[in-house]
Amino acid sequence: MTITKDALEAYSHYEDNRVGFHVEHESNIFRLKITGEWTIREVAQLQREIDAILMPSTLFSDHVGEIELGGLLKLDVAGAWLINSTRKKWSRRGLKTRFAGARSEHHILIDEVRRSDKAGQPQQRQKSPFQRSLDDALKGIGGIGSDALMILGFLGTIAATFTHSLLHPKRFRWVAFVHQLEHVGFRAIGIVSLICFLIGAVILQQGVVQLSYYGAEPLAVNMLAVLSLREVGVLLTAIIVAGRSGSAFTAEIGSMKMREEIDAMRIIGLDPIEVLVLPRVLALVVVVPLLAFVGDMMCLLGGAMMASFYLGLDWAGYVDNLHASVTMNHFLAGMIKAPFVALIIGIVGCMEGFKVEGSAESLGYHVTVSVVKAIFLVIIVDAVFAMFLAAIGF
Repeated sequence: MTITKDALEAYSHYEDNRVGFHVEHESNIFRLKITGEWTIREVAQLQREIDAILMPSTLFSDHVGEIELGGLLKLDVAGAWLINSTRKKWSRRGLKTRFAGARSEHHILIDEVRRSDKAGQPQQRQKSPFQRSLDDALKGIGGIGSDALMILGFLGTIAATFTHSLLHPKRFRWVAFVHQLEHVGFRAIGIVSLICFLIGAVILQQGVVQLSYYGAEPLAVNMLAVLSLREVGVLLTAIIVAGRSGSAFTAEIGSMKMREEIDAMRIIGLDPIEVLVLPRVLALVVVVPLLAFVGDMMCLLGGAMMASFYLGLDWAGYVDNLHASVTMNHFLAGMIKAPFVALIIGIVGCMEGFKVEGSAESLGYHVTVSVVKAIFLVIIVDAVFAMFLAAIGF
């Protein structure tokens, strides 16, 4: 393949401009003669001009490329990168390229850039979607095991600290405990009541619609009563507390970890578990059963509103149906779960806070993980209790 006349005229015109390089062609050698300063200030302009003029496809067949560096006055990393990039483009077009006339310092810099370019982006074997999914699943299973061990270890630390507080009551942080009672308990009553009321109304409305096909609409009240007391009330309360208070625990402790306040507490002789974790966990264990009770009552109240609208039941008739379908076991089945889910939420929220590192990104990540992990574990514990209590006839 030969060089066309138009291409040679283009290169001659460019040589006359003298903006840092010019092109020569003699026999089978295609030469780029670099002159002047190739630094970061000129690289952008030089790159555009090299791409536009020095890369006509008709030039590259069995020619030999040569980059002449004898006229180079000044070179930095950006300039060395552009020279190496030009050599790579020529090589991809089939033009064997060599350097000539380079001073030792320039040659060292270009070689270093070339080595960095080769090592900077290692080739990664592409995995199939199935293999990626399998790797994620295996990673998740391994993470569950390690998280379970960490939760057990953290629970043991809390238990030891609680025992020490029982032996030395004056060390217990009563002010912090009462503050957490107010924060995670009293302030959550509104949102728990509203959501449970609405969910109770929806459950009864849907129950009436579905049971109407069998002429059993009044049984919707029985279904709502059992579901609310055994499952819905405590589960909704736990999810709300996990999203509201569990995330707050992670954010508060994580922020202190970022500002090195926890390290400062250890230096002055304070135990972070005793000061930060124990009041929060005990407050949750106390208030979550109370909030679950409120949630149960609000579910039933929401059902009463829908029962009056869809079934025409007044309050006395609705209460009679509840008495006929609800026993104390149904109520206790929900209340038994509440302290356990509260303990899980508190442990996960505080533990993730201690994992936060020194960046805002880490804080946001662990707050998200705290909520997701707590809700997941709450649902697992609720399911285990539901199957166990049903198996023993409770």
